[in-house]
Amino acid sequence: MFKANDLGLRMMVSLALIAALLYLPVPAYSQQNSNIQNLIANGNFQEGFQDFGVGYGWGAFSNGQALVGWNVDTWEKVVPSGQTSAQMIEIKNAQERDRYAGIYQTVPVVAGQQYKLTIKGLIRSTEGDVQISDYGYRLQYGLDYNGGTAWELVAGENWHELPWNEQPLYDPAGGAYRFDTFEATVTAKSDQLTLYLRGWKKWINNGSGIYNIQEVSLVGPAPAGFESSMGQVASVSEAAPPAAEQFIASAAPGQVSENPASGQPDSQTLPPDNPPAVEAPANEPPQTTAPLPVSGQGQDDSINYVVISSIVLLLVLFVGAITATIRRRKLTD
Repeated sequence: MFKANDLGLRMMVSLALIAALLYLPVPAYSQQNSNIQNLIANGNFQEGFQDFGVGYGWGAFSNGQALVGWNVDTWEKVVPSGQTSAQMIEIKNAQERDRYAGIYQTVPVVAGQQYKLTIKGLIRSTEGDVQISDYGYRLQYGLDYNGGTAWELVAGENWHELPWNEQPLYDPAGGAYRFDTFEATVTAKSDQLTLYLRGWKKWINNGSGIYNIQEVSLVGPAPAGFESSMGQVASVSEAAPPAAEQFIASAAPGQVSENPASGQPDSQTLPPDNPPAVEAPANEPPQTTAPLPVSGQGQDDSINYVVISSIVLLLVLFVGAITATIRRRKLTD
């Protein structure tokens, strides 16, 4: 038979355990995982562009043998509501198959953690239809899990094609373009990750492909000391301008490509295919940039589940002990 002091002792032990669990410090990994941020700098391309037409915080690359260019696109039909600009990449007059031009950015990550990658934009082409171009213009993203900046060294399995189909250059169906969105989950393997985005022109012809990238985000746990994207732009925007075969002037959509004979910039410029830039209305307030909303990754509540489950279990045991004691007392009576 249980004595009264046995019941009191059990109650004291149970209450002590509950109090200890409630005041346990949250483990470091839980605090780290709750620091969810968008790690991409200037991911909506509202924080300005470098002289060679690439958004601050981004670098550029291409493999030549075509007229390629990077520039800010302010045409209202290809810029989402609430934004004033988008990143434009153009590939035209391919002299070889499989011509690429793109942008990239290296960000700090936490090894082993998952991140939600989101890309928004559209593809435009001379043909304006995948059936006519034979899927000749595609957009891909690539990942260097070690933070490298040599796009040619990215393994083939780390390049992924977005399921976006091209639309006409200037006359979209129904008068408005379809803005496409792609999402994927990325698992970091080291403390740095490089994201590449590249336009792909498959065939040899004089057709033009324009790749408008409107927003890019990589949302997940930020490393200790990470700066938000707005502050980060200043520290990562010192990317070197594209090499000779990638250089463009900033006055037109795409300007200069590699001269195959000399490897030097060709003085020929692309005709200004893009419609004139559309300025924002004078009465429209200036756009401000804020971090992209956190999505796909919530707070790390795993520690809370453990604490709550432990408390519930202890309460069940406590109530069970009291019930068993009362029953035994009744039996002895």
